[in-house]
This record gives sequence, structure tokens and C-alpha cells, in this order.
Amino acid sequence: MIRRKIGGSLFLRLALLVILTVVATQLITWWIVVTERRELIAKQFYSQVIDTLADLEGRLDSVPVAKRPAYLTDYNRPWLTQLLPADADKGRTFSTHLTDFETLVTSRLSQGMGHTPTVKILESPAQRRQLWISVRVLGAPYWLVVPMGRFRDHVVGSMSLAALLASLCAILVASAIAWRTTMPISRVVKASRALSQGRIPEPLDERIGSSEIRALTKGFNGMARSLEAAASERRLMLAGLSHDLRTPLTRLKLMVELQGDNADASGMLSDIDEMSGIVRQFIDFARSEEKPRSEPVALAELASSVVARFRREHLDVQISVAAEPEIVADPLALERLLSNLIDNARRYGQAPVVVQVDRDGDHALLSVLDHGHGIPPDLRQAALAPFERLAAHRGTDGGSGLGLAIVARIVKQHQGELIFADGEHGGFKVTARLPMPVAG
Repeated sequence: MIRRKIGGSLFLRLALLVILTVVATQLITWWIVVTERRELIAKQFYSQVIDTLADLEGRLDSVPVAKRPAYLTDYNRPWLTQLLPADADKGRTFSTHLTDFETLVTSRLSQGMGHTPTVKILESPAQRRQLWISVRVLGAPYWLVVPMGRFRDHVVGSMSLAALLASLCAILVASAIAWRTTMPISRVVKASRALSQGRIPEPLDERIGSSEIRALTKGFNGMARSLEAAASERRLMLAGLSHDLRTPLTRLKLMVELQGDNADASGMLSDIDEMSGIVRQFIDFARSEEKPRSEPVALAELASSVVARFRREHLDVQISVAAEPEIVADPLALERLLSNLIDNARRYGQAPVVVQVDRDGDHALLSVLDHGHGIPPDLRQAALAPFERLAAHRGTDGGSGLGLAIVARIVKQHQGELIFADGEHGGFKVTARLPMPVAG
């Protein structure tokens, strides 16, 4: 899950792209600088060897052959460039391992001198390396001994520190730019989530971000305004239509009741009551789109009040209170939620109907359990759609297909979860899992 989140974040992807680019650029630059530095040092080393040999040849040419060993003894100084006799390597232990830089120097000498000289490394206990090069001066063989201390290939130093600091600064600046780039997109994503939950978000600032992001923000704000206007018109239409239908339905019911003894009066009154119920569900559906109020609600007391109302209508409904959670919600919306669940259980389930109040950690649980056959698993999601009625009850239950749609919308507005489940001992259970306020 964490790997998926990291891989899916635009900010992290941009930051990773910047880091990889900076690191790759620094590595390439470092390789070029180190290579050029080694070539330059090798060239300087070769020039020093040639200049030293030329100087020594000039000096020795003016010295008689018999006095040349004594002259070289006075000339040579420890840990400076020396010219030693050909047999000076006798009794010394040389190293056969050459560093990359020493190999490069040897190759440079071979190219410049026209032949491959014998090269040895003498390393003293003090870790001072000397490069012994076989040369010929005035036709005689010698060893040119060059100390490698000043030519050592130091790759860690001020240049390394400078490259590291430059990389860190570039990464920080690029990360800040990436964050500034992705922040407006994150706000659009957050607002779209609120919109998907049925809440109209506050308009986003259309002046932040690049031109493409500003266009995206402007388009999102326009879409949110259009959706809000369409929802407002729909609520107004449903509420107005439902209100206009209630008046003639009330007159019809009064006229039927005034007719006195009539064999059809009972059926007509039942039909009018069903029509009134459908109109009431239309009104509830329109109200479920409104922004809910927020106030403390004792869930057990609210459930007891709704259950008492249904008992007065002679419905076999029971209540089970395992906990008494208090949530922040719209009490009228929760009453509509519970009333619709109980009414659905009465229409499509079997008695007894049990209302359960419980809590699960930081969530309150409001459940309605009936002893009917319930909803098949493959139809449960479809049953939440407005005006959706299962084929087995279509046209025979007197319902409008809005009951569960109203319940689902109210649960969504309260950032809750609607759960369908089969009862432990048979029947069907619908649970609204609602968040409780965090203490603190």
C-alpha cells in the first residue's frame, strides 16, 4: 500500500525525477572532471620527467664519466626526484600493483618516449610511494625515481564537498518547485472527493499555479457551480411537485371519508395513503440533498423515539441498545434514515423488526434487522440507486424506489458507511456506520 502510494503521488514522482536528474548530471560531471584532471596530471608528470631528464643530461654531459656517480650522490635528495644507478634496485622489494592513475602515467610515458619503459613501485613503511622508471641518460642505464606524493589522485576534497552541496541545493529548490506545482492539483483532488461525497466544496483560488492548472481549477469551479445549480433546481422541482400533490390528495381523502358507507372506500383510502407516502418520500429525497445540520445527537434516544412512533402504528418492532453513542449529525436526517429502513423492513421483510444501537471503536452503529429473505448480494449495489425497485416487488409494493437511496445519501453526507449483511440467525441486516467525534 505504501509503495503504491509513493508510486502514485505526482509530487513524489516529480521529486524523484529531479533527484535522479541531478544525481545523474553530477555523476557525469564528476566523471568528466576526474578524467580531465587525471589526463592533466599525467601530462604534467610526463613533462616533469622529460624536463628532469633533459636537465640531468645537460648537467652530466659536463661532468667526467668517472665523477658522475659522486655528482649524482650530491644531487639526489630523499623524497625528491632522483637519478640512481641501474643496480640500485637490487635488494629492494617492489610492488607489482599499480593504481589506475599510475597505469595512466605509465601509458603516457610509453607514448611520449617511443618505447615501454620498465616501471616499478617502491612503497616505504611510511606509505610513501615512489615510481621507478628505467631510462637511459647519455647512453647509460639509470633509474629515475619520482615521488608520487604530489601526483597522488585525490578524488575526495573540496570539489566533492562542492558537488554535494550543489546537488542538495538543486534538489531542495526543485522539490519546492514540484510542491508548488502539485499543491493546486492536490486541492482540486480534495475538492473533487468532497464533490463525490455529495458536498459542494468552496470555490478554489483560480490565480494559483501554471496556466494549465489555473484552467483546470477554473473548469472545476464551473462544474461545481453547474452541479449545485442543477441540484438546486431538482430539489426545487421535487419539493414543489410534492407540495402541489399533497393538497389534491388531502381533498380526495376527505371526499372519500365523507361518502360514508362505501364498499370501495377502504381500498381508495389505502391507495391515497400510499400516494401520500410516495409524495413524502419525494420530499425526503429532495431534503436529503440539502446540507445537513450538525448538532450532538444521542443515537439511542433518537432510535427509541422513532421505534415508539412505529409501534403506535401496530408494527412489531423491537429495540436493542448495546451502547449509547453520541454523534454530531442532523437529527431530522437520521430520523428519516431510520424511518426508511424500518419502512423497508416492514414492506419487504418479515416481523419482528429489530433496531440495534451499538458502537465499534470510534464509530456508532445503527442497524435494522428483519427476518425476511433480504436482498441478493448481486442486487445490493443496484438497490441504492434512486427509483430502483427489485423486479420481485415492482409495481406491487406501493413504494417509490427512493427509500434506500435516501438512506445512502444521508449516510454519505455524514461521512459514514452503509453495510448490508445477512443476519446471524437468518434475516437481513442493514447497518449505518457513522463516525463519532474525536475526544480532545
